[in-house]
Amino acid sequence: MFKQKLFCHSLIAVLWLTSLPLAQAQTIPARGRMVPLSTYRDDPFVRAVDVEALNAARFSQVDGRRQLRGDLVTISEESKIYRFDEQLQEFKPFAWNPWPIEQWANGDGDFSFPDEARFPLFKQERDAEGKVLYQDGLQVWTPNELRLGATTAFAAAHAAKDAAEAWAGRAIAWGVNGTLDIEAHVFIDFNAFYSAGTRSLFFAVVPYRLPGETDIKIFETATCWEMVAHECGHALHDVLKPNIDPSDQGFNTWGESFGDQTAMWTSLQTRERVRNLLAETGGNLNQSNSLTRFVEAFAALTGKGTGTRDAFHDLKISDTTDEVHDRSQVLTGAAYQIFLTIYDELKCAMNEEDALQQAGQIMGFFLMRAADYSPENQLTLEHVAQAYLKVDKEFFGARYHARLVEEFTRREIFDADSVREWQAHEAALPQLWLRPQWSDERIEQVLNANLNKLGIGPDFGLRLQSVTRLHNSRLPVSGNPAPAIVRLQLTRGRGADAEPLDNHGLLVFRASGMLSDYHAPLMTDEQTELLPDVFAQAQALTQLNQAARLRLDDHGAPLALVRQPDGRVSVAARVLRGAGLNTWMEVFTPEHPQGERREILISPLPPNPRIRIAEELLK
Repeated sequence: MFKQKLFCHSLIAVLWLTSLPLAQAQTIPARGRMVPLSTYRDDPFVRAVDVEALNAARFSQVDGRRQLRGDLVTISEESKIYRFDEQLQEFKPFAWNPWPIEQWANGDGDFSFPDEARFPLFKQERDAEGKVLYQDGLQVWTPNELRLGATTAFAAAHAAKDAAEAWAGRAIAWGVNGTLDIEAHVFIDFNAFYSAGTRSLFFAVVPYRLPGETDIKIFETATCWEMVAHECGHALHDVLKPNIDPSDQGFNTWGESFGDQTAMWTSLQTRERVRNLLAETGGNLNQSNSLTRFVEAFAALTGKGTGTRDAFHDLKISDTTDEVHDRSQVLTGAAYQIFLTIYDELKCAMNEEDALQQAGQIMGFFLMRAADYSPENQLTLEHVAQAYLKVDKEFFGARYHARLVEEFTRREIFDADSVREWQAHEAALPQLWLRPQWSDERIEQVLNANLNKLGIGPDFGLRLQSVTRLHNSRLPVSGNPAPAIVRLQLTRGRGADAEPLDNHGLLVFRASGMLSDYHAPLMTDEQTELLPDVFAQAQALTQLNQAARLRLDDHGAPLALVRQPDGRVSVAARVLRGAGLNTWMEVFTPEHPQGERREILISPLPPNPRIRIAEELLK
């Protein structure tokens, strides 16, 4: 009993040091500066719509009337609904958009729409013979006054951003100039996308008919709260890892787990959701539940499973394919088991509701801060898991180290050498420090004076890209500066005329000014440091010279040294093409000097998710 009490007191002290501000949505009644807003908290197939309240400052006004737009999130609509053309491999206009192009407040000045149908009908304009009408070659769908997809997307996006910024310790300027645009009804499919090219979100609509029913209904994927939060996770991830190769398999695998976890841990920041989850499970979260099940609407429409994914499982790397959605489940499942461990520990220090909410905060903190301790351009799930060890060491005194290692090893994310390699990386960190008051120019001078320490050979240099200073009040430091994240770009040669390469390094400094972590611009076979020897430097120069002979540098994009799956160093020039839903990347390499197409639209569901409902209406 004494040991148990001592442990709980120790745990309470740790919780005080790591306490995070809750990013809760407030529920009605709302007064003063709060604006009621209708939103689903899961999707229409799980529960009816609720009403929350957002601060009035989050809405813009035109002539005194509020719109579903703001400085952080805008809801927009195109005039057309698109459909993917399998033959052309692009989205083509299919129908005229029947949703309101501008989302205005109701007569009371808010966004509460209690009378809107939970399962609205899908309607097309038809002639006397019952044939669908066309205008300028596009189907005419009957205009509607449906608002719940737009309001749910608006609420979920703000919730995800609020939570992420609290966990990350900084403002996250997503989208374009800090504003994330969400097109709530733009294409036909059971899916949604984040476009790294346009830095915006696109949501689909699905006409469907359930077995035994005659009515054709319409499902708006934007009414699925967790689907929106997942896509917002991609938008946040894009900002936290600004230099990543958007076609990198490892990053996109992490990204799917990052999106799922963003939705999971954000959902726990609302007290009512916590209470509902505890009531649903009786406090036993060691089972499949509404937190672990992702997009239950899929199960409702197909009659298969409980959703598209479920975080409660024992999947390992060897149980999954390398398809990013499938493989991502391994990391998400591991994270959920670690969450259960933390939740069980916290219950000895607080009531179940507080413990559940705090466990979600801790997991959200791990999720966001792992981006600060992982490589910038290419990475693997092993890198991500090692970043979790680093976050645990820096912020939790290695409290969860053994549990993290156990779970990541069991899931085969770690192999027998993973912890040793991480420890070697820690031991090899150069001795560097910076003063918080130093200007960016001074920081760049100091780093360029220490290129040898940073493993940069004489034929290469570094250029300062950015300095991010974090607010970190949860650390037990009084009067000391917040830690800083410094990003660097690799150059071929040194000085003002050096050729910039699309490779980036990452340094993290503690509040004391001492270097906490360093990831070099390019990893070697051993995944340790950049160009650590003459051979690796010569190999990189040879590849760059070959790329110049092939004129890969004639496409208006900097060359990138990339690590191939077999460990070889190659070169790529990546060029953004297209626009909107049809954004993609053309990549020029020695193997494909004429360029090859790589998709960069990031969706919460695998391609072709086996749903073909009411297709006859779309022909």
